[in-house]
Amino acid sequence: MEDKKEIVMLLKHLLQVTRAGCDIDDLMMSEDETTVMIRFCNGHTRNVCVEADSGISMIMDVAKAIV
Repeated sequence: MEDKKEIVMLLKHLLQVTRAGCDIDDLMMSEDETTVMIRFCNGHTRNVCVEADSGISMIMDVAKAIV
């Protein structure tokens, strides 16, 4: 079984070093692991539904949400 919280933690660091993700302040997985909240440095947030996603699908959905 994939550890979605660990994937989100590692993905945050990877995205922050890209041009598209340099303004990401934090990525947070909801307690029920159905949503990833992207918090940007300007305070804006965006929620991404990852309820039925595999690890790779979750990565793709979060990446799509920032571009």
